Amino acid sequence: MPEPTTSEPLPAELRALAADAEALANRTAEVAARLKTAPDGNLQRLARPIAKATHDLSEYTEEVSRTAENLARVRVARDPGLCDVPWGICPAHGVTLRAGEDRAWCSVPGCAGEWDYDRLHTPCGERAVAVVTDEDGAAGKMCAAHARDAGDRLAGCTVSSLDHRAANG
Repeated sequence: MPEPTTSEPLPAELRALAADAEALANRTAEVAARLKTAPDGNLQRLARPIAKATHDLSEYTEEVSRTAENLARVRVARDPGLCDVPWGICPAHGVTLRAGEDRAWCSVPGCAGEWDYDRLHTPCGERAVAVVTDEDGAAGKMCAAHARDAGDRLAGCTVSSLDHRAANG
């Protein structure tokens, strides 16, 4: 397993845990199959709890794998050239996302925006193109869609184009 380099977990650590759980699920499935085909009925009854454990390990593996993917997205979103907003958006239509069952989609009819992860509850991964400043002076870098939305919703805010050469300098 990779050694952690910070106190924060790394996606690779979670992937290694998922691989370990998958290997254990495979081993328990093999034991369950052997118990199920045993000539002794008492042993056959023991196959059920081991099969349940195999199922539970498979669900655990999927959850840890999903968490590794989401952790990787969060870490990427820390890129200083990306939008500062901690939730996703449809790049074409703005605040129109819906999410469920580890996926997200734009609710605007005809939009092809669909993601195989919960983009709505994940930090925005779009390139920052503007600085938005509210009427109290708080500012943040935002993607085009978040900047448009902020301009529409926040009274007294200003939206200024971001010079990418200075931001990525």
